[in-house]
Amino acid sequence: MRLNTMPYIAALAVAILLLVPALDSSALELDQIRAQQQTISADIVAGKGRYASMPVSKRNQILAKQTVLLKLIEGKNTDSELSDDQKMEVFNGLEWIEATVNNAENERVICKSEKPTGSNRAQRVCRTVAQMREEREASERLIDRRAVCSEGGMCTGR
Repeated sequence: MRLNTMPYIAALAVAILLLVPALDSSALELDQIRAQQQTISADIVAGKGRYASMPVSKRNQILAKQTVLLKLIEGKNTDSELSDDQKMEVFNGLEWIEATVNNAENERVICKSEKPTGSNRAQRVCRTVAQMREEREASERLIDRRAVCSEGGMCTGR
């Protein structure tokens, strides 16, 4: 006896479509962001905890980044009041601050809006600093390995 699996597949597809918005991790809690950044800046100014031994220039960079970040979300109650570009800027700012505080630059995630080849529709693409560096180095290696072909059809690496 063979079961008709189409109704089950259709039900699964509907369930997935309904769950995707709930799984969207891009929702920003603006009040939590404000509270977290105020705590960090108070600790930086007081020079306590992990910030006590942090160089002054690094502390100033964090405070400057926080100023830009807080100005961006000023007067906003929810992330729905932010444009997609602003949400990305907030996310990238938070990632920068966290990576700087934790001295983990390679693990910092950066999101960009990119248009795939042949499309006018931009997509959000997120990569770590380490992934972006590896992609850049791979591209440079590929360019450096361009083949130089002689008239006889023989190709040698450059």
